[in-house]
Amino acid sequence: MTHWTEKTYIESPDVIGESLHRGVDRADDDVTNLLALLDEHGVEPKRALDVACGIGRHSIELAETGVAVDGVDVSPEYIETARERAVEAGVSDKTSFGVADMRELDTTDDEYDVILNWFAFGYFEDDANEAIVEKFRKRLAPNGALVMGVDNGHSLLGDFQETGASVKRDVIKVERREYSPETGRLEVVITKFRERGDGYEFLGEVPWDTRLYGPAEFRRLLERAGFSSVALYGGLDGAALGRESSPLVAVAEPLTNSPKR
Repeated sequence: MTHWTEKTYIESPDVIGESLHRGVDRADDDVTNLLALLDEHGVEPKRALDVACGIGRHSIELAETGVAVDGVDVSPEYIETARERAVEAGVSDKTSFGVADMRELDTTDDEYDVILNWFAFGYFEDDANEAIVEKFRKRLAPNGALVMGVDNGHSLLGDFQETGASVKRDVIKVERREYSPETGRLEVVITKFRERGDGYEFLGEVPWDTRLYGPAEFRRLLERAGFSSVALYGGLDGAALGRESSPLVAVAEPLTNSPKR
């Protein structure tokens, strides 16, 4: 039985890919905030790893600031797009993109000053998710930091709806959602249509199945994986974390890091 990520990111990458392209406009602000947040933690990245980089939104913006970036994603189509965009942006010499599963990051001994994993976590069972975070830690340089962004389970479940629909430009997204309190998993079926005259064009349907974490649980996950310092925020801008904060952002540092300023 294949994993749902194969259907969503390999067999039908265009269904989610449309939203990745829309996110390009926010990447500049994201990276500006990311670098400021890292500076507050005493981290000045020279080399970064962007895990589940998609089409390279953050990778390319980081490279434009002078950071050397390796981006990995399970989707061959996204990686090809990321490479093309890096050439267009003139940063192909500062970026390297490759197809890889985040569960297999131990195939290299490379170290990074920062590892970024942005809204691409919790896809697997709990033991596999924890093993992924341990691999992140092993790839960090002694004074590096892991930055992760996930849905805040408290915020999302506080206003949970089993169905929802939204319109972005001419694309209609319909979601059917089911949450299991026993497993902490949220299963979603995403269906997209494009408005065409008086009708609609079916763009595709893909599954989305992810583990939701509350802030305290997410902190414990990172600490079990070997991070001794975990700071939680309500955004990349360093906003204070509240119950309704979205996203939930973690900056996690290993034991070997030097004291903060």
